[in-house]
Order: sequence, then C-alpha cells, then structure tokens
Amino acid sequence: MSRPKDERAEQALFAPREDSLDDLIARGRDGDALALEAIYYRYKTALFNMAYRYTYDRSTAEDLLQEIFIKVFTHLGDIRKTQTFTGWVYRIALNTCYSHLRGKRAELQKNVPLAEVEGTLHEVQENSLARDVRKPLDDAIAGLPRRLKEIFLLHDVQGFKHGEIARMLGLSVGTSKSQLFKARLRIREFLKERKAC
Repeated sequence: MSRPKDERAEQALFAPREDSLDDLIARGRDGDALALEAIYYRYKTALFNMAYRYTYDRSTAEDLLQEIFIKVFTHLGDIRKTQTFTGWVYRIALNTCYSHLRGKRAELQKNVPLAEVEGTLHEVQENSLARDVRKPLDDAIAGLPRRLKEIFLLHDVQGFKHGEIARMLGLSVGTSKSQLFKARLRIREFLKERKAC
C-alpha cells in the first residue's frame, strides 16, 4: 500500500539526505521545490560572501543573492553538464555583482554634479582610511583590478582550485596562477604602504 503524497513530501522535508547535484538539478528542472531549496542552501553562504565582498553592504548583498538565484533557477534548463554547474553559478554571481556596480556608478554620475564632488572625494578617502583601520585587507581587495579581484576571491576566499577558476573565467590555469600571484603582491604592497602588516 503506498503512502499518501502529503506524507511522502513531509518525510522528504525532514529526512536528512545529501542528494547528488545531478539529482538536484534534474529535479529542479522539473520544478521540485525541495530540490531548488537544496541548491539554494548548498550555494547561498558562498554567494552571499562574494556579493558582500563586492558591495560591503549586507542589505545589497542579500538583494544580489536573490537576483542571482532568480537567474540560476530561471535558466536551470540550460545546464547540460553537471560538472560545469558550479562554475556557471559563480559566473552568474560575478556578472550580477558587476552589473550592480556598473549601475551604481552610472547612478552616481547622473545624480551628483562633479562640482559638488571636486575636492571632497580625496578628503573622504583619507579620513575613511585613517578612521577605519579594522578593514585594511578589505580595502586592499577592493582596490584590485577586476580580473585580479575575481581570481583572488574565487581562490583565496571561496576555495576554488585553479582548474575550476580557469573553466569559470575562460582562461588558462597558468594565467589563473599568475593573476593570483599578482593579486597577492598588490595586496601585500597595499598593506605595507598602510603599515597594516
């Protein structure tokens, strides 16, 4: 005798099990809410941390996290190989963060006349650095060029291997390694200049 559908759903909700990513993606494509939730919980912390590293604002990072998962779930059917799924998710996250930053930059340029900013930006940066000695590493990371920042965050913060980063960003493993080396050098120089290390 088969159990009622509601009882099976309830058991699935509370049963501790670790589904394979293949299974979760297949079920997610079919609209299985539990599978989508499992994918969300598998990636949410790392993606939130990435969004936060780009925005330094918790509320904005939470909004970006929502936007990232909307894109992931909307295009889940586009995934053909499970091996590329994690890289694809991180690529969506990076593009979403960059899109947000470009929008912010454009918004600032539209809303603030240059005459009001001249002479104050430099002072604000100096005061901010002098007051906020707790986050020199964050400042160093924020100052990295885009590609160096991507590779540093993916490798040293998120823990991806160079082969994975190379596939995500469409570059060679050697380039990933050299870019990480350059990023670390720049961070070290930044911290030495500010006597933070």
